[in-house]
Amino acid sequence: MTLSSKKIAAIGFREQIRRSNELHVEYLDDPQLLESYDRFATWQLQYLLPFFNDLYAQQGYAAAIDFTMSDLAGVGISRRDHDLERVAPVITTMLPTRALETLASAAEMNARVLKVNIAICRCLLVNNALPDVITERAYCAACREASSLEECVELVHLVAGLGHTLKSLVRVPMIGMLLRTMRGPAHAAGFGALQEFLEKGYSTFREIPDIDHFLGEIEGRMISVFERIYTLPMHRL
Repeated sequence: MTLSSKKIAAIGFREQIRRSNELHVEYLDDPQLLESYDRFATWQLQYLLPFFNDLYAQQGYAAAIDFTMSDLAGVGISRRDHDLERVAPVITTMLPTRALETLASAAEMNARVLKVNIAICRCLLVNNALPDVITERAYCAACREASSLEECVELVHLVAGLGHTLKSLVRVPMIGMLLRTMRGPAHAAGFGALQEFLEKGYSTFREIPDIDHFLGEIEGRMISVFERIYTLPMHRL
């Protein structure tokens, strides 16, 4: 029997969010790796953000940059992903096919970024611990060992594509009111992390005056960053 598009999207979503949570467990169940990955995620964010300094001055961009860069693979998203797996039966039943396909793609992106970042972190470890000082050269060497330019560029395109899809959601009438209405019940049911993520994403994208320009800047600059990481001679780092 041929599966419907919605059934295929539902299966993909469940598989990817389960994969994300399996990856989270890798460091959540290991106190030393948890401390290392937390520090690594913070260092990586601080390394990437300067490439977007000039965009911070543009109206509506600062919060959007922080959201896009910090809500992909940090330690804090583990609660959100746990919430997503818990509500997966409801989500896959209630959402229309297009929305579910978008969520499945987002879950895939999240799992893939998380997998790469954990691998980079592991490559940086010395005697099972992250060094006190991480150099750009060490980081780039770890990136080259853990992944490839092609994989990272593919992930950037996926992020940009999802952003363009999400653009349509901020223009749906009443969605903001719906999210606010869900706030109390979501926290009461134990889905607070997921609710906060949804509200933050909605309010952040709603404030961007030109989403297409913003996503184009994010896409172009991230590709440039990865080209630097993977192609610049090591002696120049």
